[in-house]
Amino acid sequence: MLTTFTKYFLTYIIRSRTRQHLLFLAIIGLIISAFALLVMQSTMGGLQRNLVSRSKAVNGHAVLIPNNPSETSQNSELIRDFKNLGFSPVKEYELEVLAKNGSTIIPVVLHGVDPLGEKASFLVDQDFDQMVLPYEVSYKLGVTKGDKITIISPAHVNHFMGDIPRMMSAEINSLITTDVPEVDLFHIWVSLKKVQSLIRARDINRIRLYGKGDLASANELLKQKYTSFRMVTWEQQNDSLVWALSLENRMIIFLFIGMTLLVSLCIISGLFIFFSKIKTDLSAFWILGSSKNELQKASKWLLNIMGILSVATGILLGLIFLFALENWDLNVMPDVFVDRKIPVYITSKGVFLSFFIPTIISVTFSHLALNSFKKETNYLEHIRSVGN
Repeated sequence: MLTTFTKYFLTYIIRSRTRQHLLFLAIIGLIISAFALLVMQSTMGGLQRNLVSRSKAVNGHAVLIPNNPSETSQNSELIRDFKNLGFSPVKEYELEVLAKNGSTIIPVVLHGVDPLGEKASFLVDQDFDQMVLPYEVSYKLGVTKGDKITIISPAHVNHFMGDIPRMMSAEINSLITTDVPEVDLFHIWVSLKKVQSLIRARDINRIRLYGKGDLASANELLKQKYTSFRMVTWEQQNDSLVWALSLENRMIIFLFIGMTLLVSLCIISGLFIFFSKIKTDLSAFWILGSSKNELQKASKWLLNIMGILSVATGILLGLIFLFALENWDLNVMPDVFVDRKIPVYITSKGVFLSFFIPTIISVTFSHLALNSFKKETNYLEHIRSVGN
């Protein structure tokens, strides 16, 4: 029964002169919905992943902050333990200061890093005798490589001279760009010894953890052994950005749910018109011995298969498009963007949502249309009306 009805159903849709074009529009709409949802999630996911990875490469995956900075200056055991967890710990002293060149003064965040110790990947090849400056900061100060600038620390004063803020001068050894705007605008790096000379203490107040280590194990280690430290993850430091990225993903899914609901209106309209046209043929099936429940069941199976195949086709086309986008060297973005090539990040969750959302909506509305047609249709009365 199911095979015969399916053959008739598909033959009518494809070959009949009165075939319902609105069903074709609904099928094409389902294909486009699944295709677009997968492509949007994968490309936006790629852009977000690159943004987060660039920021973590500069700011670290987490930061250990001591309750007493003076206790961390020689804490080699802590460094060794965190290396065993898969991290690359970097000791530094972070300080908010003023950078001065001539009459220009700007606020910056000073990072004192040991040039002979562990460093972040973007600082490995830099000359660290004096200072490393981002291009944006150098532009604001009007300086370039080889120039000297003055660093003023309002938090540290010389009481002998009447509480005058301490100052130091440093030569610019290198100019860099981190591709993280909030860092390039306000952060500079100098030798740790110069910062310790400025504050007049051999302290550090940050241990940045680079690398994809085990954060859960790190928390346990702090609770059991290093209770004088607290850990702040990148996600906690940038909770507003994490929330915004999550909201962006939810809005993409919400918009495409609305798009699929519009497609479902075409499905309902197309099915109402289609079944009204084949009502006589369905009555003939009924006369030949098929029950209404069998016809209903066969119609449901056919509509389910049609919706699933349409969505699967959209997913397949989306995967092919994303594969081509990832492997073709297409620099479609302007020069001002860090990512000239659109990044692609395909996840199992993205594929599942792209398949699940259109399928559930299409199947649900198809069944609603079919149930409504069943309640309004009486095959016996229709046969009598045809006979008259």
